[in-house]
Amino acid sequence: MKDSELIAAYDRIAPDPACKQRMLENILNSRPLEAPKAERRRLRGVLLAAACIAAVAALAVGGYAAYEKWTLPEPKVYEVPSNGGVYEIHETAVYTDPARLEMEIPPAQTEEPGKSGGLTDADFIRQGLALLRQVGVMDATPEQLTVVRQENLYWGREEAEILFDQGDIRTSVKFNAETGKFLGLSGIDWQLEGSAACASHAEADALARQYYEALPVEQGYQLIDCEEYDAQYWSYDFCREVEPGVFNQYEMVRISINPVSGRLTGCVVFYVPLLDDHEPGQERISREEAEQIARGCPYVDLEGYTLCSAEIGIGIPNWNFTEYGSGPNHRASDVSRWAWTLIFERPNSEFTDQVQILIDCYTGEILGGDVAK
Repeated sequence: MKDSELIAAYDRIAPDPACKQRMLENILNSRPLEAPKAERRRLRGVLLAAACIAAVAALAVGGYAAYEKWTLPEPKVYEVPSNGGVYEIHETAVYTDPARLEMEIPPAQTEEPGKSGGLTDADFIRQGLALLRQVGVMDATPEQLTVVRQENLYWGREEAEILFDQGDIRTSVKFNAETGKFLGLSGIDWQLEGSAACASHAEADALARQYYEALPVEQGYQLIDCEEYDAQYWSYDFCREVEPGVFNQYEMVRISINPVSGRLTGCVVFYVPLLDDHEPGQERISREEAEQIARGCPYVDLEGYTLCSAEIGIGIPNWNFTEYGSGPNHRASDVSRWAWTLIFERPNSEFTDQVQILIDCYTGEILGGDVAK
Protein backbone atom coordinates (compact mmCIF):
# COMPACT_ATOMS: atom_id res chain seq x y z
CA MET A 1 0.00 0.00 0.00
CA LYS A 2 1.34 3.44 -0.88
CA ASP A 3 2.08 5.99 1.86
CA SER A 4 -0.73 8.24 0.60
CA GLU A 5 -3.23 5.35 0.70
CA LEU A 6 -2.10 4.39 4.20
CA ILE A 7 -2.54 7.95 5.45
CA ALA A 8 -5.97 8.17 3.81
CA ALA A 9 -7.00 4.92 5.51
CA TYR A 10 -5.86 6.27 8.87
CA ASP A 11 -7.75 9.49 8.29
CA ARG A 12 -10.96 7.63 7.45
CA ILE A 13 -10.93 5.68 10.71
CA ALA A 14 -9.96 8.62 12.88
CA PRO A 15 -12.82 9.50 15.28
CA ASP A 16 -14.06 13.06 15.26
CA PRO A 17 -13.60 15.19 18.42
CA ALA A 18 -17.14 14.46 19.70
CA CYS A 19 -16.61 10.72 19.26
CA LYS A 20 -13.26 10.91 21.05
CA GLN A 21 -14.93 12.70 23.96
CA ARG A 22 -17.70 10.08 24.19
CA MET A 23 -15.10 7.29 24.12
CA LEU A 24 -13.17 8.97 26.92
CA GLU A 25 -16.30 9.46 29.03
CA ASN A 26 -17.32 5.82 28.50
CA ILE A 27 -13.88 4.64 29.56
CA LEU A 28 -13.82 6.87 32.63
CA ASN A 29 -17.40 6.04 33.63
CA SER A 30 -17.26 2.30 32.93
CA ARG A 31 -17.30 -0.01 35.97
CA PRO A 32 -15.96 -3.34 34.68
CA LEU A 33 -15.73 -4.87 38.16
CA GLU A 34 -19.55 -4.90 38.36
CA ALA A 35 -20.01 -6.75 35.06
CA PRO A 36 -19.99 -10.54 34.57
CA LYS A 37 -16.64 -12.04 33.56
CA ALA A 38 -17.66 -12.75 29.95
CA GLU A 39 -19.02 -9.24 29.61
CA ARG A 40 -15.86 -7.82 31.16
CA ARG A 41 -13.78 -9.65 28.54
CA ARG A 42 -15.95 -8.25 25.75
CA LEU A 43 -15.75 -4.80 27.30
CA ARG A 44 -11.98 -5.04 27.58
CA GLY A 45 -11.76 -6.06 23.91
CA VAL A 46 -13.92 -3.11 22.89
CA LEU A 47 -11.85 -0.72 24.95
CA LEU A 48 -8.58 -2.11 23.57
CA ALA A 49 -9.91 -1.82 20.04
CA ALA A 50 -11.02 1.74 20.71
CA ALA A 51 -7.62 2.56 22.20
CA CYS A 52 -5.89 1.11 19.14
CA ILE A 53 -8.09 3.15 16.82
CA ALA A 54 -7.40 6.29 18.85
CA ALA A 55 -3.65 5.58 18.81
CA VAL A 56 -3.64 5.04 15.05
CA ALA A 57 -5.67 8.21 14.58
CA ALA A 58 -3.27 10.16 16.80
CA LEU A 59 -0.36 8.84 14.75
CA ALA A 60 -2.04 9.88 11.54
CA VAL A 61 -3.00 13.33 12.77
CA GLY A 62 -0.05 14.23 14.98
CA GLY A 63 2.74 12.15 13.51
CA TYR A 64 3.06 10.62 10.08
CA ALA A 65 0.48 12.72 8.25
CA ALA A 66 1.49 15.95 9.99
CA TYR A 67 5.18 15.62 9.13
CA GLU A 68 6.28 17.15 5.86
CA LYS A 69 9.67 16.84 4.22
CA TRP A 70 11.58 20.04 3.60
CA THR A 71 11.17 21.61 0.21
CA LEU A 72 12.44 24.96 -1.01
CA PRO A 73 10.13 27.58 0.55
CA GLU A 74 9.17 30.89 -0.94
CA PRO A 75 11.78 33.45 0.13
CA LYS A 76 10.95 35.98 2.80
CA VAL A 77 11.43 39.52 1.58
CA TYR A 78 12.32 42.65 3.52
CA GLU A 79 12.03 46.30 2.58
CA VAL A 80 15.38 47.89 1.86
CA PRO A 81 15.83 50.90 4.18
CA SER A 82 16.53 54.38 2.84
CA ASN A 83 20.26 53.99 3.57
CA GLY A 84 20.38 51.00 1.21
CA GLY A 85 21.85 48.69 3.86
CA VAL A 86 20.54 45.68 5.77
CA TYR A 87 20.06 47.34 9.19
CA GLU A 88 16.98 49.07 10.52
CA ILE A 89 18.14 51.09 13.53
CA HIS A 90 15.53 51.33 16.26
CA GLU A 91 17.35 53.13 19.06
CA THR A 92 20.75 54.64 19.83
CA ALA A 93 21.76 55.44 23.40
CA VAL A 94 25.01 57.15 24.48
CA TYR A 95 26.33 56.49 27.99
CA THR A 96 28.98 58.59 29.70
CA ASP A 97 28.36 57.66 33.34
CA PRO A 98 29.44 54.08 34.09
CA ALA A 99 28.41 54.42 37.75
CA ARG A 100 24.84 54.87 36.62
CA LEU A 101 25.01 51.49 34.95
CA GLU A 102 26.51 49.78 38.02
CA MET A 103 29.48 48.71 35.96
CA GLU A 104 30.79 45.94 38.14
CA ILE A 105 32.17 43.48 35.59
CA PRO A 106 31.22 39.85 36.34
CA PRO A 107 33.98 37.22 36.04
CA ALA A 108 31.77 34.74 34.16
CA GLN A 109 31.08 34.58 30.44
CA THR A 110 27.96 36.02 28.87
CA GLU A 111 24.61 34.76 30.01
CA GLU A 112 23.52 31.42 28.55
CA PRO A 113 21.75 31.93 25.20
CA GLY A 114 18.00 31.59 25.36
CA LYS A 115 17.82 32.71 29.01
CA SER A 116 18.21 36.46 28.66
CA GLY A 117 14.71 37.31 29.85
CA GLY A 118 14.76 40.75 28.26
CA LEU A 119 18.30 42.09 28.61
CA THR A 120 18.80 45.79 29.24
CA ASP A 121 21.54 48.02 27.85
CA ALA A 122 23.39 47.68 31.15
CA ASP A 123 23.24 43.88 30.88
CA PHE A 124 24.71 43.94 27.39
CA ILE A 125 27.42 46.39 28.43
CA ARG A 126 28.45 44.17 31.34
CA GLN A 127 28.42 41.10 29.12
CA GLY A 128 30.45 42.86 26.44
CA LEU A 129 33.08 44.09 28.87
CA ALA A 130 33.36 40.69 30.55
CA LEU A 131 33.80 39.00 27.19
CA LEU A 132 36.49 41.45 26.07
CA ARG A 133 38.40 41.04 29.33
CA GLN A 134 38.23 37.28 28.86
CA VAL A 135 40.11 37.52 25.55
CA GLY A 136 42.62 40.08 26.82
CA VAL A 137 41.12 43.27 25.36
CA MET A 138 41.67 45.72 28.21
CA ASP A 139 41.56 49.07 26.42
CA ALA A 140 37.78 49.07 25.85
CA THR A 141 36.40 51.08 28.77
CA PRO A 142 32.89 52.15 29.85
CA GLU A 143 33.74 55.85 30.19
CA GLN A 144 31.90 56.58 26.95
CA LEU A 145 30.03 54.07 24.86
CA THR A 146 27.02 53.70 22.59
CA VAL A 147 24.41 50.96 22.49
CA VAL A 148 22.60 50.50 19.19
CA ARG A 149 19.41 48.47 19.00
CA GLN A 150 18.80 47.39 15.42
CA GLU A 151 17.16 44.78 13.23
CA ASN A 152 19.38 42.81 10.92
CA LEU A 153 17.04 42.55 7.95
CA TYR A 154 19.09 39.96 6.09
CA TRP A 155 19.26 37.50 8.99
CA GLY A 156 15.86 38.49 10.38
CA ARG A 157 16.95 39.11 13.97
CA GLU A 158 17.10 41.86 16.59
CA GLU A 159 20.61 42.86 17.65
CA ALA A 160 22.27 44.93 20.34
CA GLU A 161 25.68 46.35 19.49
CA ILE A 162 27.94 48.01 22.04
CA LEU A 163 30.41 50.54 20.61
CA PHE A 164 33.26 51.59 22.87
CA ASP A 165 34.00 55.15 21.77
CA GLN A 166 37.06 55.90 23.90
CA GLY A 167 40.63 55.11 22.84
CA ASP A 168 42.43 54.72 19.55
CA ILE A 169 40.83 51.38 18.66
CA ARG A 170 37.11 51.42 17.96
CA THR A 171 35.94 48.19 19.52
CA SER A 172 32.42 46.81 19.27
CA VAL A 173 30.61 43.71 20.52
CA LYS A 174 27.35 42.41 19.12
CA PHE A 175 24.65 40.17 20.65
CA ASN A 176 21.30 38.77 19.66
CA ALA A 177 19.00 41.18 21.51
CA GLU A 178 16.33 38.53 22.10
CA THR A 179 18.40 35.51 23.18
CA GLY A 180 21.60 37.13 24.47
CA LYS A 181 23.71 34.98 22.15
CA PHE A 182 27.11 36.39 21.18
CA LEU A 183 27.26 37.28 17.47
CA GLY A 184 30.66 38.87 17.01
CA LEU A 185 33.16 41.59 17.81
CA SER A 186 35.47 43.97 16.01
CA GLY A 187 38.54 45.90 17.08
CA ILE A 188 41.25 46.18 14.41
CA ASP A 189 44.63 47.50 15.55
CA TRP A 190 47.98 48.12 13.87
CA GLN A 191 51.27 47.39 15.63
CA LEU A 192 53.66 50.06 14.40
CA GLU A 193 56.80 49.00 16.25
CA GLY A 194 58.17 46.36 18.55
CA SER A 195 58.68 42.63 18.18
CA ALA A 196 55.98 40.37 16.83
CA ALA A 197 53.83 38.43 19.31
CA CYS A 198 53.83 35.35 17.06
CA ALA A 199 57.24 34.21 15.90
CA SER A 200 55.87 31.60 13.51
CA HIS A 201 52.78 30.57 11.59
CA ALA A 202 52.25 27.74 14.08
CA GLU A 203 52.19 30.22 16.97
CA ALA A 204 49.63 32.38 15.14
CA ASP A 205 47.46 29.30 14.51
CA ALA A 206 47.67 28.34 18.18
CA LEU A 207 46.74 31.89 19.23
CA ALA A 208 43.67 31.88 16.97
CA ARG A 209 42.56 28.55 18.44
CA GLN A 210 43.10 29.90 21.96
CA TYR A 211 40.79 32.83 21.22
CA TYR A 212 38.20 30.53 19.63
CA GLU A 213 38.13 28.31 22.71
CA ALA A 214 37.87 31.31 25.05
CA LEU A 215 34.80 32.78 23.37
CA PRO A 216 31.18 31.79 24.18
CA VAL A 217 30.65 30.07 20.82
CA GLU A 218 29.96 26.52 19.63
CA GLN A 219 32.99 24.38 20.45
CA GLY A 220 34.38 21.33 18.66
CA TYR A 221 34.63 22.98 15.24
CA GLN A 222 37.65 22.24 13.05
CA LEU A 223 40.08 24.80 11.65
CA ILE A 224 39.75 24.54 7.87
CA ASP A 225 41.23 27.75 6.47
CA CYS A 226 43.46 30.73 7.17
CA GLU A 227 43.39 33.80 4.94
CA GLU A 228 46.39 36.13 5.32
CA TYR A 229 45.18 39.50 4.12
CA ASP A 230 48.40 41.22 5.14
CA ALA A 231 51.08 40.89 7.78
CA GLN A 232 48.76 42.14 10.54
CA TYR A 233 45.36 40.71 9.61
CA TRP A 234 44.85 36.94 9.46
CA SER A 235 41.42 35.34 9.34
CA TYR A 236 40.73 31.77 10.56
CA ASP A 237 37.62 29.67 9.83
CA PHE A 238 36.48 27.09 12.40
CA CYS A 239 33.68 24.94 10.96
CA ARG A 240 31.46 22.06 11.97
CA GLU A 241 32.47 18.75 10.41
CA VAL A 242 29.22 17.06 9.31
CA GLU A 243 30.91 14.04 7.74
CA PRO A 244 34.58 13.07 7.67
CA GLY A 245 36.19 15.68 5.48
CA VAL A 246 32.94 17.60 4.83
CA PHE A 247 32.45 20.91 6.62
CA ASN A 248 29.46 23.23 6.93
CA GLN A 249 30.74 26.74 6.35
CA TYR A 250 27.37 28.06 7.49
CA GLU A 251 28.03 26.67 10.96
CA MET A 252 31.25 28.55 11.45
CA VAL A 253 33.16 30.86 13.76
CA ARG A 254 35.52 33.23 11.92
CA ILE A 255 38.36 34.51 14.08
CA SER A 256 40.70 37.31 13.00
CA ILE A 257 43.93 38.14 14.77
CA ASN A 258 46.89 40.47 14.44
CA PRO A 259 49.87 38.09 14.68
CA VAL A 260 52.17 41.05 15.27
CA SER A 261 50.34 42.56 18.26
CA GLY A 262 48.72 39.29 19.31
CA ARG A 263 45.32 40.96 19.57
CA LEU A 264 41.97 39.39 18.75
CA THR A 265 40.77 41.82 16.08
CA GLY A 266 37.48 40.26 15.07
CA CYS A 267 34.98 37.45 15.34
CA VAL A 268 31.85 36.62 13.33
CA VAL A 269 29.51 33.77 14.27
CA PHE A 270 27.57 32.05 11.49
CA TYR A 271 24.83 29.60 12.41
CA VAL A 272 22.67 28.20 9.64
CA PRO A 273 22.25 24.58 10.80
CA LEU A 274 22.20 21.67 8.39
CA LEU A 275 18.72 20.21 7.91
CA ASP A 276 19.22 16.62 6.80
CA ASP A 277 15.81 14.95 6.80
CA HIS A 278 16.36 12.24 4.20
CA GLU A 279 15.07 8.79 5.05
CA PRO A 280 17.31 5.77 5.68
CA GLY A 281 18.24 4.21 2.37
CA GLN A 282 17.29 7.27 0.36
CA GLU A 283 19.97 7.86 -2.26
CA ARG A 284 21.34 11.19 -3.32
CA ILE A 285 20.78 12.18 -6.91
CA SER A 286 23.72 11.42 -9.16
CA ARG A 287 26.04 13.88 -10.85
CA GLU A 288 24.40 13.07 -14.17
CA GLU A 289 20.93 13.69 -12.75
CA ALA A 290 22.07 16.99 -11.21
CA GLU A 291 23.50 18.14 -14.54
CA GLN A 292 20.28 17.17 -16.32
CA ILE A 293 18.24 19.18 -13.82
CA ALA A 294 20.51 22.21 -14.27
CA ARG A 295 20.38 22.07 -18.07
CA GLY A 296 16.62 21.73 -17.96
CA CYS A 297 16.17 24.84 -15.82
CA PRO A 298 14.12 27.48 -17.68
CA TYR A 299 15.67 30.34 -15.69
CA VAL A 300 19.27 29.99 -16.92
CA ASP A 301 20.67 29.44 -20.41
CA LEU A 302 23.53 26.94 -20.40
CA GLU A 303 23.76 26.62 -24.17
CA GLY A 304 27.46 26.40 -25.06
CA TYR A 305 28.54 25.86 -21.45
CA THR A 306 30.57 22.86 -20.27
CA LEU A 307 30.30 21.30 -16.84
CA CYS A 308 33.78 21.65 -15.39
CA SER A 309 33.18 20.87 -11.70
CA ALA A 310 30.60 19.02 -9.60
CA GLU A 311 30.94 18.51 -5.85
CA ILE A 312 28.68 17.40 -3.02
CA GLY A 313 28.78 19.57 0.08
CA ILE A 314 26.70 21.91 2.19
CA GLY A 315 24.90 24.81 0.54
CA ILE A 316 22.43 27.51 1.45
CA PRO A 317 19.50 28.56 -0.76
CA ASN A 318 19.58 31.98 -2.38
CA TRP A 319 16.71 31.36 -4.87
CA ASN A 320 18.66 32.38 -7.99
CA PHE A 321 17.59 30.40 -11.08
CA THR A 322 14.25 29.53 -9.45
CA GLU A 323 10.71 30.77 -10.04
CA TYR A 324 11.29 33.32 -7.28
CA GLY A 325 14.28 34.88 -9.01
CA SER A 326 17.22 36.69 -7.49
CA GLY A 327 16.68 39.59 -5.17
CA PRO A 328 18.87 41.86 -3.05
CA ASN A 329 16.19 41.87 -0.36
CA HIS A 330 15.70 38.15 0.23
CA ARG A 331 16.16 37.14 3.85
CA ALA A 332 18.76 34.48 4.47
CA SER A 333 17.61 30.89 4.64
CA ASP A 334 17.34 29.54 8.19
CA VAL A 335 18.73 26.11 7.20
CA SER A 336 21.51 24.72 5.03
CA ARG A 337 21.23 21.59 2.89
CA TRP A 338 23.22 18.78 1.32
CA ALA A 339 23.68 19.98 -2.25
CA TRP A 340 25.49 19.49 -5.51
CA THR A 341 27.51 22.54 -6.53
CA LEU A 342 27.85 22.53 -10.32
CA ILE A 343 30.23 24.91 -12.09
CA PHE A 344 29.61 25.55 -15.79
CA GLU A 345 32.01 27.53 -17.96
CA ARG A 346 31.92 28.73 -21.53
CA PRO A 347 35.09 27.44 -23.21
CA ASN A 348 37.37 29.74 -25.21
CA SER A 349 35.76 32.80 -23.66
CA GLU A 350 37.97 35.88 -23.54
CA PHE A 351 36.77 36.70 -20.03
CA THR A 352 35.65 34.52 -17.13
CA ASP A 353 32.15 33.36 -17.94
CA GLN A 354 31.01 31.01 -15.20
CA VAL A 355 27.67 29.85 -13.84
CA GLN A 356 27.33 28.12 -10.48
CA ILE A 357 24.15 26.15 -9.75
CA LEU A 358 23.18 24.62 -6.41
CA ILE A 359 20.93 21.53 -6.46
CA ASP A 360 19.51 19.76 -3.39
CA CYS A 361 20.97 16.25 -3.16
CA TYR A 362 17.69 14.67 -2.03
CA THR A 363 14.83 16.76 -3.40
CA GLY A 364 16.50 17.53 -6.73
CA GLU A 365 15.38 21.16 -6.44
CA ILE A 366 17.50 24.05 -7.65
CA LEU A 367 18.31 26.03 -4.52
CA GLY A 368 20.13 28.93 -6.17
CA GLY A 369 23.41 29.84 -7.72
CA ASP A 370 25.53 32.66 -9.03
CA VAL A 371 27.08 34.09 -12.19
CA ALA A 372 30.62 35.38 -12.67
CA LYS A 373 31.47 37.28 -15.83
